[in-house]
Amino acid sequence: MRFLRSIRVRLTIWYVILLAITLAVFCAGVYVAMRRTLYTNLHDSLESRVELVGGLVTEDGSLDTSGVEVPGDEVEGEEFARVFDPSGEVVFDNSSSRFPPPVDADAVNAALSGGTTRRQVDTAGPTLRVMTAPVRTDTGIVGAVEVGLADEVPETLNILLAIIAVGYPVALVVTSGGGVFLAGRALSPIDRLTRVARRIGAEDLSRRLNLDLPDDEIGRLARTFDEMIARLDAAFSRQRQFTADASHELRTPLTAIKGQTEVALQRDRDISGYKDVLRAVNSEVDRMMRLVGSLLTLARADAHQIPIARESVALGSVLADAVEQIRPAADSNRISIHLQNGQDVRLTADEDLLLQLMLNLLDNAVKYTPDGGAIEVSCSTTADHVELAVTDTGPGIPPEHLPHIFERFYRVDQARSRSQGSAGLGLSICKWIAEAHGGSILAHSAPGEGSTFTVRLPAS
Repeated sequence: MRFLRSIRVRLTIWYVILLAITLAVFCAGVYVAMRRTLYTNLHDSLESRVELVGGLVTEDGSLDTSGVEVPGDEVEGEEFARVFDPSGEVVFDNSSSRFPPPVDADAVNAALSGGTTRRQVDTAGPTLRVMTAPVRTDTGIVGAVEVGLADEVPETLNILLAIIAVGYPVALVVTSGGGVFLAGRALSPIDRLTRVARRIGAEDLSRRLNLDLPDDEIGRLARTFDEMIARLDAAFSRQRQFTADASHELRTPLTAIKGQTEVALQRDRDISGYKDVLRAVNSEVDRMMRLVGSLLTLARADAHQIPIARESVALGSVLADAVEQIRPAADSNRISIHLQNGQDVRLTADEDLLLQLMLNLLDNAVKYTPDGGAIEVSCSTTADHVELAVTDTGPGIPPEHLPHIFERFYRVDQARSRSQGSAGLGLSICKWIAEAHGGSILAHSAPGEGSTFTVRLPAS
């Protein structure tokens, strides 16, 4: 049923069911306890009267009532006492002539034999609870005594049941209304949260719930929603920026290719002219391939689709391979590369990704180091970490740019970076590789003093 989909209704129903069970158990407990207490009191009264009447019986079985009043109820027929001699004959009986309780010969014989019996006796008037017990003296059993009291316990219990029968449903109805009210009060912040959340869409994630709620479960839920929306807003912003930057970067080589081909088609050229055009187009295609490859790497990294093949890696060998691969580009610009402390340190890492990290750092250093400069690659170890450092003698990075250099498509020198074929993704890839291995990467630089990139990886 549709109304059962409401948490308020379901919460109220569960509340009423739990309350109904609790009240039922409580009422049953009250009834049982009351019944036991009433019958215990009735039996105690019978025993006290038996003891009192038995104390008046003489050794010959007769009743001596001189100066003593035998207990009896002012309401006729609700209380009586009898005394039997050793032969079972009645020697005293103050029971009502209107509702005379019958004599139970078996109970009298049992009492004369030393036993005590209790029984319920129905008369034309009240129902009696009767106790028959022996009378003992120093010479033995000299008779029996029987007392009776009106059994009003059933009437009292019936009144209690009537009260329960009326009060139980009334209590459930009242508490059901209270349950609806309390559930509404408790869930009203969720209704407010729902109404505000509906107005927040993917087109505008800058809005927040900002509900002034106490620090309870619902308040923490609202603040968690705000935090989640903030993260989504940041993620969507990064995605939009990433898409815009990627489109811009791809448009540049495509525009260059388009321009070259249009110029080549405007008039006939000799073979060398066409080769020049093809070389220019090939250069732009290489640039596009590098850009697309970097974008693919970052996209797969964001989707956690690049497996990390961890194995024992000789760090000195990785550094030497990276230096040798980048040396031709450095030599063409008369840049010297020095490898220091390249001892055979081993750590657990993905060798291919580690090599890609070092190549990106070295390629970045070669691009920004002027002709005749130098690059230094070093390795150091501590008890817990291995540190790799790439230092260049380039122009350095201004302080205002340092916090952003690991962001995607970020360039310190836009014109120079683009002319050198840089898309601003290399350092982003380096950062991801370092963090994927449980490490970090930092940059230290100052204008005119060169730059140092330090990769810190956990030792193994």
